[in-house]
Amino acid sequence: MSAWDEKAGRVSQSFDEWVLTDGDQRAFLRLGLAFAEQAYEQIWDEAGREPGDPDGPEQIDVFEKRVGGLHEHDYAWMHCSGILRDAMTSFEVYLEKAREEILRHQGKPIKVPERAPLYRELKDFFGTLGVDVDADGIDEVRQLRHFLTHRRGEIRTSALRERYAAEAEGLGPLSVELSEDQVLTAMNVLGQAVRRIDARVYTHSWGIRKDGGA
Repeated sequence: MSAWDEKAGRVSQSFDEWVLTDGDQRAFLRLGLAFAEQAYEQIWDEAGREPGDPDGPEQIDVFEKRVGGLHEHDYAWMHCSGILRDAMTSFEVYLEKAREEILRHQGKPIKVPERAPLYRELKDFFGTLGVDVDADGIDEVRQLRHFLTHRRGEIRTSALRERYAAEAEGLGPLSVELSEDQVLTAMNVLGQAVRRIDARVYTHSWGIRKDGGA
């Protein structure tokens, strides 16, 4: 059988589904930041065109009220954080579906459980195929997702992130800002891992010969 080839479409069904999600996430990242930049500029300009009143609120006060105190840089951080966490979850969903796909092709289908398998279960399964799913930076992205999920309240605003960074020794970039480029870098790490893993997934599913070989 022919080897895994993304351009030729010789990939797993799980990979095809992951690619669509990855594309949506990248577009959502880019468009969300662009829309926010335009909206914040518009709100600021409108706040400055309010009828003049010597005793009335300042432009910044009107602006703050209209955005609920959420400034653009904090919105961008939350937007980037949410997409990075979702991208890591999509990687785990890929592993889950890829496992099901392999077992189905090998005549060992499993009933899809109501509870998603634990990450260590997926890691152990792929380990039997000679694949380390945590290699090439995946473990670092998982740690970052965990940090963003469980420490979100402590780093919700830029001021809190600066204070937390000073208090949390050893965390380095995990405790400071998240940019579009940083999120894309993490997503590229996930993408490279999915492609590395899917080559083995394809071999053990669609790449299996009728005589049982691969």
